[in-house]
Amino acid sequence: MKLVSVETPEKSVCKMTFSATAEELEAASNAVYERTRASYTIKGFAKGEADRAQIEADRGEHTFWYDAINDLMDRDVPALYEAAMAEHGFKAVDEPSYDLVSVKKDEGFVATATTPLQPELNLTQTTGFHVECVTPAVTDKEIDAVLERRRNAAAELVPHKGPAVKGNIVHIDYEGLLDGKPFQGGSAQNQPLQLGSGRMIPGFEDGILGHKGGEEFEINVTFPVRYHVKDLAGKPVVFKIKLIDVCVRQLPALNSDFAKKVGKVDTMEAFREQVRKQLHDGKHASALNRAKDQVLTQLASAAEGELPSVLVESTYQQEMQNIQQQLQMQRMSLDRYLSQIHQTRENFTANVHAAAEKNTRARMALLQVAQNEGLVPTDEEITKNLQERADRTKKTLEEVKANANIPAMQRSEAIRRAADWVIEHSTIEEK
Repeated sequence: MKLVSVETPEKSVCKMTFSATAEELEAASNAVYERTRASYTIKGFAKGEADRAQIEADRGEHTFWYDAINDLMDRDVPALYEAAMAEHGFKAVDEPSYDLVSVKKDEGFVATATTPLQPELNLTQTTGFHVECVTPAVTDKEIDAVLERRRNAAAELVPHKGPAVKGNIVHIDYEGLLDGKPFQGGSAQNQPLQLGSGRMIPGFEDGILGHKGGEEFEINVTFPVRYHVKDLAGKPVVFKIKLIDVCVRQLPALNSDFAKKVGKVDTMEAFREQVRKQLHDGKHASALNRAKDQVLTQLASAAEGELPSVLVESTYQQEMQNIQQQLQMQRMSLDRYLSQIHQTRENFTANVHAAAEKNTRARMALLQVAQNEGLVPTDEEITKNLQERADRTKKTLEEVKANANIPAMQRSEAIRRAADWVIEHSTIEEK
């Protein structure tokens, strides 16, 4: 492969074009074929018996191209890329993004690498920023809520002799029978169960209601039609039940005994003060973090100049991906979330993009501050960090280095140090 050209289509963006000849593509494709031929099953041939021409006739002439292109790019491009970056004095601030421009059997292929470069920002101010840290007051209602949660966590199970009702916690032995025979997963010993929780299949918990501790009885239920175990789905079964005991959750009184047991203090007044301080400390930590973010926002506003668009776009895409992942964890779609916050998709994405631009500007300003103030970690410091990582993971330093993105590590640590430096040289007024 060879480097065809190095361009700067916009300020702080480098675009390199690479090409491989038809002969290089053919040799790499044949190597991929030799490596993977045993995995192909072609009609009329035993697995791994078809030759390359037969595989390509069945799957297409491009079958081995893309793995071959990746092999050539992985082998040749890093050295060509690094040499060109050094020759032009470019400083990358993110990994290059690769695009395949064209690929033809008789011409080879052409690919590009687009890299955001460090912008030259005019930092009109780097110290002396002033923000307020406002810590909200802790209310009695918030203290009461914490105490109630801890009270519920300290509740004890107390057996009672009455019949089981919803809300009771019971302990049971049970055995399920399908057509008179036990089935896999259908039995348990001393199983705790809160009646009304819906943990068991429909009818199971209801069948325990009204029975007392020590009783043995049977429950006739039917598994749901869409039950995950196909052999049981829609089938009627019998559960033999032994009700060991019926318990109620007994909440402790909010008195000195509770304070001593849960709060490790002598009185409820002291316990309330302990909770108040914990809540205050948490609110203050959040307020302080917001204040620090405001300092960096002011730094971003004081950083004038054009940012590489590909870096802003990369940050925006990462932010959107993070939002989507958070929504997926909550089993919520983006459209449903937008309807809840009464925003259109256009307004929402515009706001996320604006935030991505601000965050990118702050990071680039901090990187420049780090360079100006001598805060960029040295090679020795990075090596020490990697050695510590190697010691933790029981690997060699060489193994860790092989999988580490050292330039990215240096940038990340430089930005972190610069953030601390800017905040230390600013004023956060407590309110």
